[in-house]
Amino acid sequence: MLSYIMTRQVVVLLVVLLLEGWAAATFYQDCGSDAEVLEVSITDCDIPPCIVPRPSSQHVNITFIPAHEGTILDTVINANIGGVDFPWPGPSGCPLLVQGSCPIQPGQTYKYSSLMPVYAEYPAVSVVVTYKITDENEVNHACIMFPIILV
Repeated sequence: MLSYIMTRQVVVLLVVLLLEGWAAATFYQDCGSDAEVLEVSITDCDIPPCIVPRPSSQHVNITFIPAHEGTILDTVINANIGGVDFPWPGPSGCPLLVQGSCPIQPGQTYKYSSLMPVYAEYPAVSVVVTYKITDENEVNHACIMFPIILV
């Protein structure tokens, strides 16, 4: 009986630890990542749609392991509104690596951290964001999609 109680407590503890780990991550849809995307987190958003105030800046963090090397990284962001893609300003990717640096190498873990600006001029609207980290050969090392609601 004591063994059963201890086993049950261990299982409960593991579930709590897993849920705490998931709470820091944001659910997203992969849209063709070449790399293995380990984690995505977006400011104040665990389960999309992310509610995003205007104006604000949203932190986008992506941890990934590339399958191919790349020398120059770029950020490509599109907002899809009613089936039409609108480009969103995206910064250069290499300076945004907070773990690792360019050139990136296959099999190593990299953490990318960026601010996604949301300007007051943007309309209050529901948007599906496509966020890509690409290289000079147009390889999508990370490609994630997530819905947001601008308020």
